[in-house]
Amino acid sequence: MNTYRSSSQLKSLAKGQLLGRYASVIGALLLAQLIMLLLSSLPVFFVDTSNTFGIFLNFIVTFIISLFSGIFAAGQAYIYLNICCKRPSRASDVFFGFKQHPDKALLLQLAITGIMTVSMIPAYILSYVFIYTGNIILIFPFCILLIIGTVVSVYYSLVFSQVFYLLLDFPEYSAAQILSLSKKIMKGHKGRLFYITISFLPLYLLGLLSCGVAYLWIIPYVNAVMANFYLDLMQNRCA
Repeated sequence: MNTYRSSSQLKSLAKGQLLGRYASVIGALLLAQLIMLLLSSLPVFFVDTSNTFGIFLNFIVTFIISLFSGIFAAGQAYIYLNICCKRPSRASDVFFGFKQHPDKALLLQLAITGIMTVSMIPAYILSYVFIYTGNIILIFPFCILLIIGTVVSVYYSLVFSQVFYLLLDFPEYSAAQILSLSKKIMKGHKGRLFYITISFLPLYLLGLLSCGVAYLWIIPYVNAVMANFYLDLMQNRCA
């Protein structure tokens, strides 16, 4: 019989594993965030968002730039799997995804971002119509579409939550195979991961109250818990 670790057990593991490692994980976090911030700010300087075409072009450019977050996600997964498995890790490992199948990391991020975007498109369209027309009747259908889009996004974010860990463990798999495997191993565990995820809400609130400073410790802690969740899934799967 498979026995999975509880949320508190995974958190306790992560706390112990991160002792003495915060310098490297905070460095990796800052590197990735700084680069993504610089990339995401590029459309502001080159795209005129004062008209409909500019808004659409800005959306496309931002979407393309966001794909690079998949490569950094692979690097972050590499760092935290090393930490959880008691192997050395450095801040520069955040760039590991550029050496290990960056094409697959981009495809995986494309699939995930694409699903999230498509699920929210009806709400986005209605919001733009409301902005331009000011028709208050559109508020209710907008709220309904927003809720539906959010539910779909959350569901698929749980389904495909393991893809970047799987990319590291199964580099010979195609992006489609990795997505399929993530869906398979998450069967029956989406509720457990959702519970673990929302249990961090008080910490995220603390981060806001600290003007974001506390996130330098909160995000690595959350990432370590998620890496342990993946290892727990795979160990029980192989048991």
